[in-house]
Amino acid sequence: MKLWIGDIQKAVAKECRYFKDMSKDNITIITKAYLKQLKIDHINVMPHKQTLESNAKRVNFFIENENRT
Repeated sequence: MKLWIGDIQKAVAKECRYFKDMSKDNITIITKAYLKQLKIDHINVMPHKQTLESNAKRVNFFIENENRT
């Protein structure tokens, strides 16, 4: 099974909304936890060039636009 980084970012956005904490540090912690668990479960994440800064911006985009989709 393969996942795109965008799928992970959408899941992180939902978790951030649940915890009501959209800070860059929290986004980074949750994203790293997801990636670590996926690696343990032998699920491949498609290659990406996301940095911590761009990841936080994209997750915040999903948080702001979650109600529209």
